[in-house]
Amino acid sequence: MNIVREKVCAGVVLFLITAAPALCNTDSRYWTLATGTTFHAELVSYSISNDVAVLLFNDVEKKTYSIKDFSAIDAAWLYEWAEVSEDLDEMLKTVKGEFNHYQYRGKSTNDFYVYTPGRYRQTKKLPMMILFDCSGKGARYVKRYIDAAEALDLIVVCSDSFRNTGAVSNEKDDIMFHSFEEWLPTLERTVPHDSSRLYMGGSSGGAMRAYQYSASVDRPWAGIFANGGWLGGPKYYNLPYREGMRVVMVNGHNDAANIWLKSDSAALEKRNCIVNTYAFEGGHQLPPASVQFKALKWLIQSDNEAPPEKPEGPKP
Repeated sequence: MNIVREKVCAGVVLFLITAAPALCNTDSRYWTLATGTTFHAELVSYSISNDVAVLLFNDVEKKTYSIKDFSAIDAAWLYEWAEVSEDLDEMLKTVKGEFNHYQYRGKSTNDFYVYTPGRYRQTKKLPMMILFDCSGKGARYVKRYIDAAEALDLIVVCSDSFRNTGAVSNEKDDIMFHSFEEWLPTLERTVPHDSSRLYMGGSSGGAMRAYQYSASVDRPWAGIFANGGWLGGPKYYNLPYREGMRVVMVNGHNDAANIWLKSDSAALEKRNCIVNTYAFEGGHQLPPASVQFKALKWLIQSDNEAPPEKPEGPKP
């Protein structure tokens, strides 16, 4: 087993950057071509400079399109997606912490990305959150949480190896679970942190993965950040979720995941979990920076500990 580390960027100037509303865009969506044809696919990449969009179909087949192939609204969405990507990269030049890329090589290969806040230089005993992106874009997903991570002295991690597979449980999910079990001890050694304050979270299927791994992997999980997620249905209500975890559910007011809030909360509370809910105006999407900050602030404080004295985070 080897770890390859690549230092991507470190900034020293600004404490917080307000995220653009466009960060709420999701990469897996329905597309409409200029011909009127509609289909569902995931955006793998889009470059304004070479005008090429790569879409992934059924988690298997990649196809390339020009911006001219899309309807006017989808062409505008692609431009916005690319501009947000550029904004995120620019933000990395100004934050106090560091963003690093590592590669784990064992039975499986795992590229993962870590943001350590500025305070990490003074103490390694900080909380750490492992995030799961439903599209498997680890670097981009970590960057979306940098504002809150810097403000709350929180380490955030995300890997390219875990993503939605189109089913609640299948062979691909089993492979990813074993990959997670293999990688986790190396992550814990590679990124020193407060082992009593280890969290997981994610959006949509990434949140479901966090819930299920908390029941299947023996660690002192302190809590779950679930954005637009669910436990997976009644068959998952009796899993041995870690007793006493803090769980924060953060959903848009029009998110279909809201139909599961009551039953999921009840299942978790049976395990003595402390559940809190934050809502924002929107659908199945990432919360605005201000809501993300408040939800994470509640999550990482212990029952007997006041949250760290920090500014009230970025404004909506």
